[in-house]
Amino acid sequence: MTRRERDQQIDAAVRAHHSGLRYFIRSLGVNDAWVDDLAQETFVIAHRKWEELDNPENAPGWFRSIARNLVMNELTKTGRRQRLLDEKITGLLIAAEPTAPAPGVLQDTEIRHVALRECLAHLPENVRKVIHARYYDDRNASEIGDELSMNPASVRKLLFHARKALAECLVAKQISA
Repeated sequence: MTRRERDQQIDAAVRAHHSGLRYFIRSLGVNDAWVDDLAQETFVIAHRKWEELDNPENAPGWFRSIARNLVMNELTKTGRRQRLLDEKITGLLIAAEPTAPAPGVLQDTEIRHVALRECLAHLPENVRKVIHARYYDDRNASEIGDELSMNPASVRKLLFHARKALAECLVAKQISA
């Protein structure tokens, strides 16, 4: 294969799977502001290692594997640049993510998002408010506590128990699926 053919192959794969990869990266708990950067890093690594890909049809899973590794690296960095919304939630989402999808099988990211929304719906309203404030509005425990008349330690404890309940609910849904 010539360099031009290789570059065309890579370009076609990137175009075909760019939005899906961005959605996947976001589903791992990455802050919106960093999704594009991690997708770009993924494609740079894929370009550099393209010869390691056994079949271009396997590119979507390979891209996700590279992205998953980049996100896991973020979990271990001491000087994180706030790419992750919350490392505990990201850890749960990565753990729930299958490591190697079967060839030709689409990722079930949307199914997991539906399951997460269903699990969230089963939580009490006050817990959902705290989760929304923390993970959607990106506010810290002190800010949330001020708004909801709670002390920051109570907010952190509530978030801890909420993450645990969500993880248990997701595991239960995965087993029954």
